Amino acid sequence: MTAAAVAAVAIVCSLSLRSPMPLFVLPPGAAVFVFRRARRRQWADHDAQRDAIAALCTALRAELEAGLQPRAAFISAVWSQPELRDLAEGASRSDADPDLPALLVEHAYRPGRRALRALAACWYAADRHGVALADAVAGIEEGLRAERARMRAVEVELAGIRATILLLSALPIFGLALGLALGTDPLDTLLHRPLGQLGLLLGVGLDLAGLLWTDSLVASLRQKDGTKRAEQVDS
Repeated sequence: MTAAAVAAVAIVCSLSLRSPMPLFVLPPGAAVFVFRRARRRQWADHDAQRDAIAALCTALRAELEAGLQPRAAFISAVWSQPELRDLAEGASRSDADPDLPALLVEHAYRPGRRALRALAACWYAADRHGVALADAVAGIEEGLRAERARMRAVEVELAGIRATILLLSALPIFGLALGLALGTDPLDTLLHRPLGQLGLLLGVGLDLAGLLWTDSLVASLRQKDGTKRAEQVDS
């Protein structure tokens, strides 16, 4: 929903309810909703890229163990991952003979693809020092699988916090329903009386802050885990 659409809905609600409160409540709520949805899409894309790199390592190791040359094995493996199409196209250019380690480093800056730097380092080591590339790729694959397992454990641990925050966010709705059932008019208090308007603003603000805090906690844990993984790769 665009900002103009949110503003239009807020204005219509404000006029129909004869209260300015929708103008103060709906836009921040919509902004938080859009922000959280965008962040979750970023996380999903990050995880999809990381899982694609892990699958790439699995396929590459299998191709190497089958006897293919490293370059041919990589091109065959990378084309099996739709999420890595841009990397596959770069590695398969017919007008040039790309430096695969440099290409891996170039594509490692996209979120979720940091392990490509480790793969590039393994490729250099295999070319210059005769390191077994299949064994090195297996190590990267194992590290990525372990990272995914750690993130799943974090998500399980945070599930309780998320459920609590959502429950607390929904409690005001039950409070309004209870007030209506008792024959009172809580909406009139919240929309037209100064004390009720102040309570509405504080309540909505705390609800939104709780949702953002939960996402911030998840983001900090994900960043901490990613930093720890990067330090392991660099070492």
